[in-house]
Amino acid sequence: MTAGVAAVPPAPAARRRSPTDYLSILFFGLAPFVLPGSLVLYLVQHGSYSHGDFFDLHTLWVAGRDVAHGHSPYPFVYPAPAAVMMAPLGVLPWRAAVAVFFVLSLAAVVATLRILGVRDWRCYGACLVALPTVSAIGIGTLSPFLALAVACAWRWRDRRVVVAGALAAVVVTKLFLWPLFVWLLATRRIRTAFWGGAAVAGTALAAWAVIGFAGFSSYPRHLGGIASVEQYKSYSTVALVHAFGLSGGLARVVTAAVAVAALVAIVVVARRPGGDFASFTTAIGAALLISPIVWVHYLVLLYVPIAVARRRLSALWLAPLALWILAGQESQGSIPRLLFLFAAATLLVVRAGRGGAAAASTS
Repeated sequence: MTAGVAAVPPAPAARRRSPTDYLSILFFGLAPFVLPGSLVLYLVQHGSYSHGDFFDLHTLWVAGRDVAHGHSPYPFVYPAPAAVMMAPLGVLPWRAAVAVFFVLSLAAVVATLRILGVRDWRCYGACLVALPTVSAIGIGTLSPFLALAVACAWRWRDRRVVVAGALAAVVVTKLFLWPLFVWLLATRRIRTAFWGGAAVAGTALAAWAVIGFAGFSSYPRHLGGIASVEQYKSYSTVALVHAFGLSGGLARVVTAAVAVAALVAIVVVARRPGGDFASFTTAIGAALLISPIVWVHYLVLLYVPIAVARRRLSALWLAPLALWILAGQESQGSIPRLLFLFAAATLLVVRAGRGGAAAASTS
């Protein structure tokens, strides 16, 4: 070898693809196209709303149409900001609204993972074929947008305006996520919590002012009526307690004790190493525990801590696929279904919380 000339290492041999690689490409690469395919099929077959398809979206679209035409959207299941937000879609024909909302929902899921640093394309596939995501998009819910806002709150958690705005956006549309404000307090982001609370109040009042405060005074009673009908069919703590035969005062005591324990846990884990992320993840789990109504598509929120804890495909990404066993949004008071979902959600929250906290404490 000539003196002074560095040896050039041989190029590494190209790795041959294994059968597992091809299965990954087939499943995680092609399976997500089922969602756009189902949209095209729906738009071809339906010129107007068909009961059961995009059920939540139809409720939102009707409310947005009422607001756009100067009418009250109530009785309406969501707070006024959701109706005002849907006004631009309310002026569109039904099929156009479905297409636009579908694309935006899909983009929200992708953006959620992207801003959290996930670059492994298989993770996107795993998320898009899991029951929480498929149902969230297929029913036409706000869950993908809630997940995006929650992801923004974590990604830019030290930017007061971003966090306050993101959490205000989720709470004014879906009230059950309010435990995230406990996370802010537990991690001593007092001013952020204050500005977030002010943003919630200001946004809610402004949206109700747009519709002339229609339904403002009766909304809490209306929401309570909906909860009393739907909660036992969902996957809430109330449904689980009721399924075991508890009712009345004892059921309320058990449910309240679970809520208090969940809120205390947010504060306790915040004091440990890596406690910021653990407290954040616990707050998401607490929101699901405390909410009187929990549908399977709510669990799309768990992809936020999963994405932070594991940025490459792992068992944690694959675990939500087991939820397809449930094959529906409603528990119908079935104890096996309720216990299965509670166990699955708890496992995801604990494993993601520990994984993300460990990464944070070593970084």
